[in-house]
Amino acid sequence: MEHPTTRFGSLRNYEKGGVEDEVVAFNLFAYLSRSDVTWNPSIVSVCKASLYCPTTEEYILPVIHGNDRVEWFVQLSDEIQWEVEDRETGAVRARVTMKAGDVAAMPADIRHRGFSPKRSMLLVWENATPELPQLYASGKMPPTPVTF
Repeated sequence: MEHPTTRFGSLRNYEKGGVEDEVVAFNLFAYLSRSDVTWNPSIVSVCKASLYCPTTEEYILPVIHGNDRVEWFVQLSDEIQWEVEDRETGAVRARVTMKAGDVAAMPADIRHRGFSPKRSMLLVWENATPELPQLYASGKMPPTPVTF
């Protein structure tokens, strides 16, 4: 049987189950570095409504991504420069440079676009609870995970 990190996408060979005793671990960095697609997170871990979505980033994000929930970003390698705007008005709220090891929470009421000077790896954690967008829109939850 092919080793899971032999080529990009080969982990898909295991998604039907029945091979749990054969896969002990895989090298996430090797898996991501072989991806020929950038700015397209793949879900690699699901625990109830919690999704871990690692991705590789290079050049500029081809769209401006609007949030409807908080997203946590963990910069795994190199750096990404983010332009963060108000989701409704487009007014600039921040310019952020994340370097390897940095962690950031992107609020639920923003849109963002990233630029990566060279190939980098990013882990996106998202709470996929279906009720979250309504809770944020109604004001029952603040758009940020913490208030100082």
